[in-house]
Amino acid sequence: MQSTNQFSAGLDIFIAPSKAFAGLKEGKGWFLLPLVFVCGLIAASMYAYYSNVDTNFLIEQQVAQAGADLTTGEQKMMRNQMASTVDSQYLFAMIGGVIGLLIMNAIIAGYYTFVAKQDMTTDYKYGDWYSFSLWTLMPAGISAIGLIALVATAQTDQLPLTMMSYASLNQLVFGLEAGQPFATLLESLNIFSFWSIALAAIGLKTWTNFSMNKAIVFAALPTVVIYVIWAIIAAL
Repeated sequence: MQSTNQFSAGLDIFIAPSKAFAGLKEGKGWFLLPLVFVCGLIAASMYAYYSNVDTNFLIEQQVAQAGADLTTGEQKMMRNQMASTVDSQYLFAMIGGVIGLLIMNAIIAGYYTFVAKQDMTTDYKYGDWYSFSLWTLMPAGISAIGLIALVATAQTDQLPLTMMSYASLNQLVFGLEAGQPFATLLESLNIFSFWSIALAAIGLKTWTNFSMNKAIVFAALPTVVIYVIWAIIAAL
């Protein structure tokens, strides 16, 4: 069984990912739907947050995040700088979020191109893996929908910056305060990251002759390496 077009794959990726990836093997050019879905929703979620948050509250949060070591004068200077750009922050967030995702996807696609060479029976090109990687990022679109819903149902315009990482391990499990060791690391790691890794493992298993264990290792390896290095630095 396989998805017959990218619209059916758009549903199957969430309920029957093997079927979606099987269809994607034959569906050259099935990259527009995940590209529009993920990038569009990320941009929409950034617009929703920055156009609804109280700007003074936002500036105070950003100054606080800059560090407690700032002098009063430095904090004042930072507030003035941020006040001059706060009305356009949504544009930076929208454009930055989309560009960052596309760059990350390009890197991950290169990684998949490399690891796929471990299976001599596959002959997928870099473009195929770029499309593949976009499909593994579909949970990011669901995450963005969640943020839009949180903003839309908030009872106040004093929206915390941590709202954007509402599904992080820190907020769901650990509850570390900002500034504590590993707080930023755990704030950046969320359940949608694990969902994407699971999709990548299922996809690799579908596209190659890797065993499931090998597919899981290759799917999780980039995240594991990044967070192990981050954890070592945070512990120093």
